Amino acid sequence: MFQYFLPCRKSDIAEHVRVRSGETKLGELIKVPEDAPLLSFLKETSARFVVLGVAEDIGVLANGGRAGTAGAWDSFLYSFLNMQANDFTKADTIALIGHFSFDVLKEKIEKRAGSSNSRMEEYRKAVPIIDDAVSELIQLIVTSHKIPIVVGGGHNNAYPIIRGTALGLAGSGDSKGINCVNLDAHIDYRLTEGRHSGNGFRYAKEQGYLMKYFVLGIHENYMPNGILTEVNENEDIDFITYEDLFIRQRKTWAEALDDVEKFMSNNTYTGIEVDLDSIEHLPASAATPCGVSPRETLQYIERMSIHLKVAYLHICEGIPSNDHGLVGKLIGYLVSHFIKAYDIRTND
Repeated sequence: MFQYFLPCRKSDIAEHVRVRSGETKLGELIKVPEDAPLLSFLKETSARFVVLGVAEDIGVLANGGRAGTAGAWDSFLYSFLNMQANDFTKADTIALIGHFSFDVLKEKIEKRAGSSNSRMEEYRKAVPIIDDAVSELIQLIVTSHKIPIVVGGGHNNAYPIIRGTALGLAGSGDSKGINCVNLDAHIDYRLTEGRHSGNGFRYAKEQGYLMKYFVLGIHENYMPNGILTEVNENEDIDFITYEDLFIRQRKTWAEALDDVEKFMSNNTYTGIEVDLDSIEHLPASAATPCGVSPRETLQYIERMSIHLKVAYLHICEGIPSNDHGLVGKLIGYLVSHFIKAYDIRTND
């Protein structure tokens, strides 16, 4: 039903879980579709959160970035599935349905493309194929009244996630478009020059799927002036720079989170985005020596999850190469904290 999607089975999870006497890991209890049709599984499962992966770096390469984001999903799985199932993180609220793999698509491009310029053009032509596949599944998850948690790949996938969420909510009469808050060193609002990891939010905005958009921690060194002028003239887009937060200290981190909350205060469904290249010294497609800390990222997720009308969580751009599992473990922390924070919100 879903091209390029590989459903998860219990045997897949068992390969990742380290069973220990006297302990219960998330991987031992987490819900999976097994051999059930995905549509019926999503409608029937009692899980509130649906975790899936996008194993690709085509969108990053189409933007001239570093390959490797396709590996974040497997790194995350190993860490996440071996976390303890306990009263803090309840496994019965989580379903893990599988992941998209676009290796075949990438191999075809690399076989037929000659120069680097023609290869980049081929990558840009391929990204809409990824868009359609991801958007279709996200729409199904949302219409099944679940919250998608999407891990891996490039930030190009923000567009199909926003599109699929908006279409799913519109189908239930809840939305014509959604808001989005993005923890990112870059605004990812480049021109519609062909799809890639740097323009997903512009495509979503121009097609009416994205309403309000706030970028937290953007780096002034990587903000094109033309886009800066355009954004400053758009009342539906706002940002706070890394420099204003941590160098000039014009706002505290808590005050910046307050600003995001106020900007999104129209009770519209809001997607939460985390680009891992915003985190200092973390292996990512555009790794940075200057960025936010993992602690600040967790605080961001907690505040957004508790105080906004959450539509989804998307974590992208990590490259887990020779990092001793650091990227996967951090993504596991972010996902589990999102789930715990959302539970605080619903139980208060």
